[in-house]
Amino acid sequence: MPIIKIPTVFNIDLEFEAADLGRRGVAYLVDLLIRGAYLWLMSFFMSKAGLNSNLAGILLIGLPVSFYYLISELIMKGQSIGKRVMDIKVVSLMGNVPSLSQILLRWMFRLVESPIFTLIFIFSLMEDQDAWAALLSLLFGVVPLIVVLRSPYNQRLGDLAAGTILVRTRERHTIQDTIFREIHQADYTPQFSQILRLSDRDLSKIKSVLDSVSRTGDTTMAERISLRIREVLHIETDMDAVQFLETLLNDYNYLVTRR
Repeated sequence: MPIIKIPTVFNIDLEFEAADLGRRGVAYLVDLLIRGAYLWLMSFFMSKAGLNSNLAGILLIGLPVSFYYLISELIMKGQSIGKRVMDIKVVSLMGNVPSLSQILLRWMFRLVESPIFTLIFIFSLMEDQDAWAALLSLLFGVVPLIVVLRSPYNQRLGDLAAGTILVRTRERHTIQDTIFREIHQADYTPQFSQILRLSDRDLSKIKSVLDSVSRTGDTTMAERISLRIREVLHIETDMDAVQFLETLLNDYNYLVTRR
């Protein structure tokens, strides 16, 4: 399988095994069967209950089926049931779980990329027996496939727009192998902008020291490297060594990802 290497602003490239078209196709069929089964069951129960109005159909069938991918990928962090079965998932171009806006954008593009929608479009145009309409329908169905095949990361239109890729769940290197930290505070304020003067190698050393502290509880090395960094960057603070190093990594991630 081809390997996708995602360059990051941190110390190493993230490596993922690309999700091939076969796995993607089977995942789509699994999700299609689930939606089809839900549609059939709800239609059956609605018929038994005498709920035949258009509004009831939209609320009980149309909306759940339409929002299937959006809801499942939000709940399952980049996966639908079909994707989980086939061991593939959606990740951002930084290798982490896609954001709400990314998942929403991918879902919106499904309107023009869905094979089912394309088939309906083709059959409706074929009824006119128009050569131009047939050609248009062919292009309508083929272009999304060409985009996937020609994209360096096998991305569809929705992925290109959202900045996401579809990969195998078996990662060569995870985002935890880098110095990446997610900053969840919307009002986060960096305290030590001097951290940008350090190299990736220096920052990787800080992370390895913190990992060692987490495993062993020994802060000796953290205190040494903390003292050295304060001297080099001319930082004065009352923070203990571990808190200081954690703050440095958080500040670096905030400053780098928002430049």
